[in-house]
Amino acid sequence: MKLQQQPSLEYSLIKYFSGKSTPEEESFIKNWVSQSKDNTTYYQNLQRLWYHRIIL
Repeated sequence: MKLQQQPSLEYSLIKYFSGKSTPEEESFIKNWVSQSKDNTTYYQNLQRLWYHRIIL
């Protein structure tokens, strides 16, 4: 799935981390993460930043 089909990857990821994503967005994120090591790394880095933001 190409990024252009989604309004914003970062917006979708933040909704996912917040538990506010739709089932379609969750499916998109899981699929996107599994497509490449770079996607997985980006996801993990953004996830760490998101959770550290909540803790701080």
